Amino acid sequence: MMIKIGLRGAPPLTSIAVRMTIASAIVAVIIALARIRVPREARFVKLGVFVGFFQVILPYTFVYYGEQRIPSGLAAVLYATFPLLVAVLARFWLSSPLTTRKLAGVAVGIIGVAVIFSDNLRLGYEQAAGTAMVMGSVMASAIGSVGTKKWGHGDHPIASLLIPFVTSALVMIALALSVESPLELGFNRATWGTIFYLAAVGSVGAFACFFYVMQRLDVTVVSYQTFLIPIVAVLLGATFLGESISSRVGMGAALILAGISLATFMRPRRST
Repeated sequence: MMIKIGLRGAPPLTSIAVRMTIASAIVAVIIALARIRVPREARFVKLGVFVGFFQVILPYTFVYYGEQRIPSGLAAVLYATFPLLVAVLARFWLSSPLTTRKLAGVAVGIIGVAVIFSDNLRLGYEQAAGTAMVMGSVMASAIGSVGTKKWGHGDHPIASLLIPFVTSALVMIALALSVESPLELGFNRATWGTIFYLAAVGSVGAFACFFYVMQRLDVTVVSYQTFLIPIVAVLLGATFLGESISSRVGMGAALILAGISLATFMRPRRST
């Protein structure tokens, strides 16, 4: 919802560039005040650049552009496919078991996305394009999450944010300057408010928690947090933005959540 409001006063690339610049500054201040050690070995730097591209640059760009075309609630529902993609990628990268039950859950989730996508096709090209962009964001985030689990080695959660945030800030500033002429824009209070919220809470706070729990939990379990996003986002979008969700989208969302439940929660009964 904050992204949706912020886009009313600033274009996507500029919004991301300012957001990640502020987030980088916040992280740098925390590291300096708390005297947190930032590793300098090649593994840490490479992981930071990887996270910057697959957890920030690609997914943020896709989702910001996507939310110009579809409601925030629909974007959040599509993000509910995240655990399914993580489960599949973890099978190949982390050798996590991919059972028949998980495959069935993936199939049901894909059907749910297809139902939602068919609604967008009926509504027009813009909605279909927005759906495709958000799904690209989901895929990039899934790759970033599994890669972080594979190559992360217990670094301090705040220190782990510095290179990804600075990398993404520099890349997005270059893109914004080349495409959107951000120096000519004048942000209103709502735009600044959403950007500061997204920088402090949605980036620094959320990613610090992400790195913390990624060191302690299975990557698929970490991905369960997306279950709450569709519910909260649909309610917020309907309450504050006047958005509506069609019956077809509701049906697709139910299938997605059913697929996730089948793939992650249900266990076969043991014979006694």
